[in-house]
Amino acid sequence: MNESETNHFSCSFLTINLDKTREVLITNVVACVLNTLFSLMTCFGNSLVVYAIHKSSYLHSPSVVLLCCLAVSDLLVGAICQPFFVAYKVAELVNNFSAFCPLKIIQYMSGWITGGVSFLTLALIAIDRLLMLKFHLRYNSIVTLPRVVKAVLAVWFVCIAGVASKFYFQSIWIALPSTVLLVTCLVTALCAWKIFHIARKHQRQINSQNIHALRKPDTVNILKCKKSAVTVLFLYGLFLIFYLPLFATMVVNAFVGYTREVKIAYNFVSTAIYINSFLNPLVYCWRMREIRQAVKAILSKKTPVFYKKRSEWSSNDGNSLNKRRPLKSCDYLYKLHFRPRPHVSGHF
Repeated sequence: MNESETNHFSCSFLTINLDKTREVLITNVVACVLNTLFSLMTCFGNSLVVYAIHKSSYLHSPSVVLLCCLAVSDLLVGAICQPFFVAYKVAELVNNFSAFCPLKIIQYMSGWITGGVSFLTLALIAIDRLLMLKFHLRYNSIVTLPRVVKAVLAVWFVCIAGVASKFYFQSIWIALPSTVLLVTCLVTALCAWKIFHIARKHQRQINSQNIHALRKPDTVNILKCKKSAVTVLFLYGLFLIFYLPLFATMVVNAFVGYTREVKIAYNFVSTAIYINSFLNPLVYCWRMREIRQAVKAILSKKTPVFYKKRSEWSSNDGNSLNKRRPLKSCDYLYKLHFRPRPHVSGHF
């Protein structure tokens, strides 16, 4: 039996390569350092977003619950996936193989669960944005908080059950995440296309009417709705950028086996996926004004400006009342029907 054969052994449904060459050792150490640092930053960023949503009652809407689910998934990446990734790498470096196998299995399963939850949640967010535009007058009766919570719980259950099925369908299991990736990409792309189509249609209707009969904020709200779709596509684009190298590495692994080069590639693509969970909170704060203001309020321990009570708006701020009005939602069609919304619905 040659050396390459002795470096491979099975750990439940996983094939392990314990190559000890200099290149592998260096990549293992680099991966451990990067994941340790980004684990702390990922936990901080996503915890801040979740806490800001929890403390800000005006953000307790169905659409923000979906965003919170995405943030929780990313938080678990920093709290579970990355620490166990570092732990099993350290166990490999110190030749503690009794701890290596269970640590690797936990890291593997938690990584697939959180990744699946993120993909499916992004698809739900895209569907929510489409329903908001297409069924604007009935949106609040269709998309309710209990229904969204049930959908979120269903997503977690499906992902956990799907990853657990790896123990029983090892040879064909890869078809499951591949199918989920394909379906969610199609659903998200279709919803985004429909959102842009509806937004353009209403934009043309507004432009064709007497501009003096409609206020400028109505047009601004259309742009906010389009911005929602852009934000979803931006988040999904980040996911694809970081996840496609993983799927490419898995394809190479299927054809050439778990070689030294594939092992090194897995170190880098796994780390890249985890870094994506650190970037998502930055995207939320960049693209979503409500989240950005809520996070700023938590950090500065102040009330977000556009959610102050009218009695708290004063000329002492240096701005008129018209410049300090509450943030409007994307539901501009409500205003066209003279049905003002009582509070911010958390649209982004």
